[in-house]
Amino acid sequence: MKRLVPVFVANFFFSLNFGALLFLNSSLLGQFFGPDTVSLLFLIGAIGNTLLFLSAPVLIERLGKRFLLLLSLVLVTINTVVLALATTAFVVAVSFIIYASLVYMVFYYFDIFLEELSINTKTGEIRGAYITLIHFGLIAGLLVLTFLAVDNAFKPVYLVAAGLLVFPILLSIFSLKSSSPEWHKLHRRHEWQLFQSWWRVKSIRRVTMARLTLEFFYASMIIYTPLYLHGILGFEWNVIGVMFIIMLIPFILFQWPVGMLADYFVGEKEFMIIGFLFMGASLLFMPYLGANAVGWAIALFCSRVGASFIEITTDSYFFKHIDATDTGFLSIFRLAKPASMMLVAVFGAITLNIFSFEKIFFVIAIVIFLGLKESLLLRDTL
Repeated sequence: MKRLVPVFVANFFFSLNFGALLFLNSSLLGQFFGPDTVSLLFLIGAIGNTLLFLSAPVLIERLGKRFLLLLSLVLVTINTVVLALATTAFVVAVSFIIYASLVYMVFYYFDIFLEELSINTKTGEIRGAYITLIHFGLIAGLLVLTFLAVDNAFKPVYLVAAGLLVFPILLSIFSLKSSSPEWHKLHRRHEWQLFQSWWRVKSIRRVTMARLTLEFFYASMIIYTPLYLHGILGFEWNVIGVMFIIMLIPFILFQWPVGMLADYFVGEKEFMIIGFLFMGASLLFMPYLGANAVGWAIALFCSRVGASFIEITTDSYFFKHIDATDTGFLSIFRLAKPASMMLVAVFGAITLNIFSFEKIFFVIAIVIFLGLKESLLLRDTL
């Protein structure tokens, strides 16, 4: 396990940055733009992220994942600082688009390093520990947000978040080594051939679609929950921060043990189904909560119990069906995140023009139950 330490530590500090800014970006953009423009900027960032994911196998072959990881970290750091200091809408928009295009690529490169070092029989256990550590970082990042985002002053949060990236940058320079060959499967295939190969492997396709619905949930909640809680219901950021910290506790409580249980006793499918049921049921209650902070904390907590089950089981199931050379399939799997951002931006613009804001949670629940269908069709690993 010692060989995993540099990846775990680098990922933890990057998650601190990610957690501090994850729910804050939409509010920062909201100071300069209206809701429709905020959705558009998330859409553009997701498109940029998608293009990078599609290009990633070729870029890795030509430049190496270590160089790409370092470059992405440096650019994310620079644009985090710019977001802290920017005073014009144009600069904020450009910096956010660059940040949004690159931030998930960093997690992608960490995934490849981790997969190279992982033992397949312990995939669920290793991924569970890894994802649990990510969520420790997210919670600690939210603590940074809670204590520093006072009176809508976001500058200190962004500056501290940028400073945290010094550690993963140093680790990527001195500690992260690659022992795999430069050439990876599917790199020289045309993107259409890659998608055809992905479509034919039913287990990979179905778990990717299940993951897409989870990422759709995440993207929707990242953009619209802060806007609803802060902008419409009037909760202050210190209250929202506490809610979000409570919300993330299930990821620490459940992901590692669920990953181990999926490895040795139950398999991923059953936990995935339970997760979708938890998440969908929680969403159905949210439109009726009003400005009830305790009710929101409970509903958000329960929704993340389901999300934590789905996140670890989709990860574990997918990585049990690939190896470190399958970066093409991994690119498609991780495309679920930017693809969901694009879908949510379009979905939000349409939904908010038809329904009142709180009804958006009903629509998200419908999407979640589509993910439940995909999980029911999976062939279990045990």
